[in-house]
Amino acid sequence: MQQQRHSRQQQKLLQSQRVFTASEVAEYEYCPLVWWHEQYEPLVSADTEELFARMVELEHDHGPQATTLPEYQVIEQLLVRRGAFERGLEQHHEHAQAVAEIAEERASTASVSDQLRRTIRLVIIAIAVLAIVLMVASLMLTSH
Repeated sequence: MQQQRHSRQQQKLLQSQRVFTASEVAEYEYCPLVWWHEQYEPLVSADTEELFARMVELEHDHGPQATTLPEYQVIEQLLVRRGAFERGLEQHHEHAQAVAEIAEERASTASVSDQLRRTIRLVIIAIAVLAIVLMVASLMLTSH
């Protein structure tokens, strides 16, 4: 009975031990972190656009320090291995440029609208002062 139990335990142990292929060993040697994440991380199954979106999100949340985050580095390595990084980096720069242009437009629009508001205020004040001067002048003329 004990021999059967021992035999079953050995079979389970052999089944639980994974045999790695030569390419998996080579991938591990190239970058153990990426290999580990490929085995256990859901990012591996994400498509390229999702990965770039996550990188942008990390950059937005952490600023220049984003590139030092392990998650960012893993995503970067995954994209490099997929060969999508150059195209994605170009798209990222285009998006960043578009966002910067929108920000510049908002800033220039804000300065134009501020100037317009100031001009309108000055015109209203000038009209009010002119109206007061005319009313005082008409009162002085009618009183004589």
